[in-house]
Amino acid sequence: MTSGGDRRIRWIATALAVIAGLGLASVHWLGLVAGAALVALPQRTWPRGVAAGVAFGVLTLAATAASLSLAGGLDTALAMTQPLGVAVGAAVVGGAVGGLARGVVG
Repeated sequence: MTSGGDRRIRWIATALAVIAGLGLASVHWLGLVAGAALVALPQRTWPRGVAAGVAFGVLTLAATAASLSLAGGLDTALAMTQPLGVAVGAAVVGGAVGGLARGVVG
């Protein structure tokens, strides 16, 4: 397989993993870790997998903020500093932990 074909397959796999991962993360907080693991698996190396997992965690934060904004509750959510810190920490750390799956698989 050519290098360009391999790159295309990785992008497609990553895009599908993001869609599936966002669905999982919207149901349960462990879906965040599972989604990050799904996003990390198509990456070439484990550091890229961890970075992809953290990026997925940040993407879930952005999706949550957009959802709260549409519902009119973003101002209230941002005013709660401690729960907001927990949510940001859980998204970033959960994404990194899920991204470590790339290192386990090899």
